[in-house]
Amino acid sequence: MAARQHKAWAAVLGAAVLCVGSCAQREEMPQEQGVRVIHFKATEIRTKAAFGEAENGVRPTLWTSNDTELKLSLNYGSAVAAAVTPSQDHVTASFDASIDFTGITGPYTFYAVSPSSSAKALSPSREAWKVSIPCEQTPSALSADEGAVIIAAASEPFASAASISSVSMSFTHLTAYGRFSLENLSLGEGETVSAVELTVTTPIVGDWYWACAEGEGGHTLTDYGASSTLTINTSSTSDIWFGCAPVSVGDEALVVEVHTNLGVYEQLTAFPEGCMFTAGECAVFSVDMDGADFTAAGSGSGGGTPVTVSMDTFSSISGYVDGDTNISYEATQGDAQTAPVVNGDVIRIYQNGGLLTVSADNGKTITNVTIGSSMATSVQVRYDDGGFGSSNSITANGTYSTGTISASTVVFKCVGTDKSHRLYLNSLSVTYGGSGSGSSGPDPLLSETNYGCYLGTGLEWEYNPGTDQVTRSYDNAGFETYTIINPSTVEELEITGYKKGYVKGDGNIPISVHWRRGATTVLSEDYTMKIIREDGPKVWLSDGTNGVIIKK
Repeated sequence: MAARQHKAWAAVLGAAVLCVGSCAQREEMPQEQGVRVIHFKATEIRTKAAFGEAENGVRPTLWTSNDTELKLSLNYGSAVAAAVTPSQDHVTASFDASIDFTGITGPYTFYAVSPSSSAKALSPSREAWKVSIPCEQTPSALSADEGAVIIAAASEPFASAASISSVSMSFTHLTAYGRFSLENLSLGEGETVSAVELTVTTPIVGDWYWACAEGEGGHTLTDYGASSTLTINTSSTSDIWFGCAPVSVGDEALVVEVHTNLGVYEQLTAFPEGCMFTAGECAVFSVDMDGADFTAAGSGSGGGTPVTVSMDTFSSISGYVDGDTNISYEATQGDAQTAPVVNGDVIRIYQNGGLLTVSADNGKTITNVTIGSSMATSVQVRYDDGGFGSSNSITANGTYSTGTISASTVVFKCVGTDKSHRLYLNSLSVTYGGSGSGSSGPDPLLSETNYGCYLGTGLEWEYNPGTDQVTRSYDNAGFETYTIINPSTVEELEITGYKKGYVKGDGNIPISVHWRRGATTVLSEDYTMKIIREDGPKVWLSDGTNGVIIKK
């Protein structure tokens, strides 16, 4: 009897122990659904931002102060922000995130983008994450802007949510990097650089889609409202860093603008053959600024003391204008003559449609022109924005002088068709500056100052640097397409038809405006406009009612 009671108690006790163990096991087991805190660890990556040899065994600039937060998602659900804790040596990092498993089925994969400022939105239909490479960057002496150093990671897929408590994330670079120097840039005394702008044929910054699922080429970036123009805030002329998308740019056109306190230097060049930006790597190149075009700062107002520049200021020029308006002249520096800078301004002599044109850059007003000819032939001078004729030009023989000119451009041609009568411009004096406004009339577009489209139809688009992006491209003939993009509304405005070499007063310019919002065409029209103002890199084109302001 005692033995049977002992066995019975043992059975009851064993059942109780089993129950306690089973209950404890169920209590400790994570739930499949609901919100749980998951611990993540970022494993070591080769380098985060700076490139160079390790110093004292520590690589420079891995997880930095900018990485205090990244964005993380489970599968393609809503992204959550997670605070990042770097390791003591900044080689690895960890972060915890509250993950909601409700309504999500396996397999369970986590995706992360750092820094959080670069991670914009998930697109479940595309299985992609939109990331933004800043169009304006401020690098350090040894690294690209931290906002342009974008890394991302995808975890291994988990079959069961219950088994997830700690996840290892292996980050790789989404962005590529560049470091370049400006060679043969001759700055004047007291002249300082404030920014360098790069415009590339292929978009290199702006908005892109990162394919979360790894394909044949890895986790790729796809253009989605990307921009071709990158502005770098820097005072340096050497070892200038930037971050960009991994793209091939070999043999592509590159426009470099160097902004200083005195004006803008612009150089059109090309990337070396085979040059490309590779994710996680740094492309090193140089830009030869020798012969760059210079536009003086703040010279569009036309105010100040009049300045006189004579033919003697230029290198030797001898030439003639044929009677049938064909131009032929020789100059030691080529067709586009640039005088030495006078009070920060320049005068140009160049060929324009078979006519000899003298222009005060940046809309300065010409108030007096004196020419001398070694041959007695009639010369007609156009001194406003119209064509030749008695109302807007003066015909003179030999030496010509007038004080009635009020324009930024003066055009010369011979009168008659006898080619034996050729005008040799062996002396020329141009006075400009004065108190003129440099404008060509009370055009309503002149009241606008920002880049954009002002069509007088209620469809105005004023460029907003906080949300819009800008690209510029050139066709084989040199005609520019200036594009403003708003990625958030999938909106795009294209303005085509301007060509470098045009100056204030040039008219009959075909300008095409194409405006799209998603797949919907807002506007698609052709206009005939003229340049009514230039100020630094800005150009105002108008037909008197409709107008655009673009960046040349």
